[in-house]
Amino acid sequence: MRRHSDIRADEDVFNARIAVPRILVADDNPLSLRFFAEAIGQVGAECIGASDGRQAAVMAAAEPFDLFLFDARMPQLDGASALRRIRAGPGPERLTPALATTASNDAEFHRALRSAGFEAVLVKPTRIQTLHAMLLQYLPELRLPHDRSLWFDDPQALRTSGGDAGVVGALRALLHQELTALPRELGDIAATEDRAGLRDRLHRLAASAGFCGVPALTTAIDGLQRTLDAGQDWPETALDEFRACCAAINRLLG
Repeated sequence: MRRHSDIRADEDVFNARIAVPRILVADDNPLSLRFFAEAIGQVGAECIGASDGRQAAVMAAAEPFDLFLFDARMPQLDGASALRRIRAGPGPERLTPALATTASNDAEFHRALRSAGFEAVLVKPTRIQTLHAMLLQYLPELRLPHDRSLWFDDPQALRTSGGDAGVVGALRALLHQELTALPRELGDIAATEDRAGLRDRLHRLAASAGFCGVPALTTAIDGLQRTLDAGQDWPETALDEFRACCAAINRLLG
């Protein structure tokens, strides 16, 4: 007969497994699947891979998932068609949030993906910090990797502050306040698609990132600025990624 403690231990393991968020990733590129699997594992989630949209739709009908990450263009069934099939089904997965991935920078194509039901679009190749940040937007229970050097450059911050760690702490506390207020500011800017206002806000935030030694924020600012300068369309996808990166950095600062 099994001891009560053994049964409880098995139950604890089972409950722990259930508690791990499960992300269904569909992509016909094995290298992309490997990248997503490694990156998703780093934030404490489980990655379940599908090689095309049809397989993803079948898996979503049979198993519970917390998030979908679907490539927009796949054989058998593309990402939008797979999501529509899942949404039309009777199961609980029709409510699961979904993110699209694509190598296309076409703003109209991104709008079509959002209209198909995707919450946001990630442009490939995706920086691992951007992916982590986007995942945290939809699964806040995930944890960022302990290696803060992916986000912060402490030696740079110390050089800027004359080697005074107390000054670094004070500056980063101010940055935390700035990033806390940023979502509302960006919302106001986006409501009117104020390109000049966005450029000005990015310029001021870039100075803060430099003083505080936050290269991940500098990179995010540069990426959004390049997209803003590249065309006339409002950079909705790049702005989504930027908001997510700012939120992740603010979480680390808090």
